[in-house]
Amino acid sequence: MADDTSPTIEATLYDATNYEGTAVHVQPDKCDEEEDAVAYALAYLGLRRLGSLRAPTGPADLDDPFRQELGWVTHVTVWESRPETWAHDADGQGRTWQDYSADTADLGLWAAKATYVRVWKQTAADFSGTDSFTSDGAMSPIVIVE
Repeated sequence: MADDTSPTIEATLYDATNYEGTAVHVQPDKCDEEEDAVAYALAYLGLRRLGSLRAPTGPADLDDPFRQELGWVTHVTVWESRPETWAHDADGQGRTWQDYSADTADLGLWAAKATYVRVWKQTAADFSGTDSFTSDGAMSPIVIVE
């Protein structure tokens, strides 16, 4: 087995049916060499309702993908089921909540259907609010935490 020195991520899901708030530790999934992204498998937790996803909002370990830092926009997206691929269109990105550290009870009825959660971030300069493409059609740098 190859030596995997990739970083882990820790997140806690709160107020979810049959989930006690224990931190989930995950390893990065593999992604295509051309992609400038790191993907993690974080979900399929059998959630009936996602209440909160919490992560540090202040200074934290420099290797912590959840660290709030100037120049980056962090998103939390939830789906009814896991997308087969990372789609670069508004529909494929699901619903987005930028204030991931706050209570997300306002997800409401839509969250009751969520069984898959993705956390990802991209440079604020590249943030368009709808997709991750640059003006020349290339994908802007993002870090995906699934």
